Amino acid sequence: MRILLVDDDETLIDLLRISFGEKNYAIDAVGDGEEGWIYGSTYNYDLIILDWSLPKLDGITLCQRFRNHGYHTPILLLTARNGSQNKIKGLDAGADDYLSKPFDTEELAARIRALLRRSSSNSSSVLSWGDLQLNPSTGEVTYEGQLILLTAKEYSLLELFLHHSQEVFSIEDIIENLWSSVEYPAEATVRSHLRRLRNQLKLAGLPEDPIETVRGRGYCLKPIPLDNQIPSNSTPSPITQDSKYSQHLSALTAAWEKYRHKSQQQLATLESSIQKWKDGRLKNSDRQAAQLIAHSLAGNLGLFGFDTGSQLARELEEILQKDTSNQNEQLSLSEKILNALHQEINITHNPSQQISSQLVKNGPLLLIVDDDTQFTEQLAQEASSKGIQTAIASTPELARTWLDSRNNLDFPNVVILRVNFVNSAFNPKLVLERLSLIAEFSLHTPSIPVIVIADSDRLQDRLQIARHGGYFYLKSPVTSTQIITLCQQVLERFSQDKKIIVIDDDVELLQTLPSLLKPWKFKLTTLSDPRQFWEVLAAVNPNLLVLDIEMPYISGLELCKVLRNHPYWRKLPILFLSIHTDANIREQVFTSGADDFVNKPVVGKQLAVRILNCLERRA
Repeated sequence: MRILLVDDDETLIDLLRISFGEKNYAIDAVGDGEEGWIYGSTYNYDLIILDWSLPKLDGITLCQRFRNHGYHTPILLLTARNGSQNKIKGLDAGADDYLSKPFDTEELAARIRALLRRSSSNSSSVLSWGDLQLNPSTGEVTYEGQLILLTAKEYSLLELFLHHSQEVFSIEDIIENLWSSVEYPAEATVRSHLRRLRNQLKLAGLPEDPIETVRGRGYCLKPIPLDNQIPSNSTPSPITQDSKYSQHLSALTAAWEKYRHKSQQQLATLESSIQKWKDGRLKNSDRQAAQLIAHSLAGNLGLFGFDTGSQLARELEEILQKDTSNQNEQLSLSEKILNALHQEINITHNPSQQISSQLVKNGPLLLIVDDDTQFTEQLAQEASSKGIQTAIASTPELARTWLDSRNNLDFPNVVILRVNFVNSAFNPKLVLERLSLIAEFSLHTPSIPVIVIADSDRLQDRLQIARHGGYFYLKSPVTSTQIITLCQQVLERFSQDKKIIVIDDDVELLQTLPSLLKPWKFKLTTLSDPRQFWEVLAAVNPNLLVLDIEMPYISGLELCKVLRNHPYWRKLPILFLSIHTDANIREQVFTSGADDFVNKPVVGKQLAVRILNCLERRA
């Protein structure tokens, strides 16, 4: 885990470096708020610890700046200012926790673990892969109860994979997560640590290497094998987007099968508590234990897609939080809820379908505008199998009604629209309605790509779709599998997690760009001093670079040439922003290897479209 510490107390920094080092954390420590902003907005951290009273920029203002710029990293305020009013002010500024000085280092460590668990996809205090377990509280790794001795970096590697079991990490990702900014290791060093970790796990008796190499991408944790065993004749297959989704679904389904038995035991305990309540024998300790079980059920059932069961468990938890001395209406309601929970868990014969629905619910949204009911159902089923949620409207009018009902929130990520040019020849209004809807999506901020399925291959029809902003034109007949595969490609192209570095000595522009590009949700890193470029480039590993031409110390043209001569960075998309309109300057820009040139002042939508075009051309 990687932590940024912003504090001007050198003694405290030294103390925490020693304490955190023993707990396998990589620490970046800086002494003022402005430097804290540069580090926090440049590198990725699992946690940020801020002092309140800092030189140049105080901790409260720095915390607010992180939150205002969309950074969701957990923040802990560590300050000598105590009192409830100060704590309220700190939490209202966006901090996740507040600890007063002087403090106990073990209490700080416990709070850090709690914040890291809260922000992690794995909220368990003990991380596990089958019988392999890692306890962040004690720093111990065991397999089948036997202790495994690992170095600090081997431990951190294993913890990273266990914390993010569904992610693929490149070498650059691993360095970014596990090494501080001042110690940037060679790739061979990282691979050496990985190799030693695998050897240690093999020596400990694991029958299968839990870490999988994904060719061309990096490393990830394998799904937990069913019954904790892998058939000896099994061979690893290349990981594709579809197989990753299937593996995730299989892992969750397997986990549910193990959890189902536990949930039934929990229900039995709740039944016993309800019976004690009826008999007047319910102690306060029994009630608190039952409350914790109900709370656990609410969270776990929700995780596995049982939304109704999760809500029922939450209602039971709320009842148990109240005074249980009253045995009338609340007791009767508790019994009804318990019966409903039994039915929810035991009668549902296909938990994988519940889990699949949960995954789809969190996926991208596809709007289908087509009156062919049979075909739209096929599309919806195919989309669901790929983790894409769908909405269906038979006409443009119904599509607009559906969009209005969402109050301009959660617009679709992509649209499929059928246009029948030939069949609507005697009623051109039908075509115009659809062309108008395409234009509306095209003019939306950000633009929503529309895939058109048409019954014509005429040039004039293709021109109409293109003029109104259609993104793809498909001539029917076309299969649902072909369409959803194309949807996946479009979603990848328009994905809103692209990392972009902007280097410009115009500080006002750097402050304005995040607001201009906010609708597209790019991950922006801004830099005003090009001398820091190389270190930031390696740390961020961006998808695209935006450069100014004239900057102090190093020009944008020189940086572009350096990248085009580098074997790894030579294909990085580069876009120039400049006030210059001279043709000779533009020629120099493109001769240096740039992909595009945009004149200042910039318009948010224009710049976003040019960025997306650069990304697509280099894909």
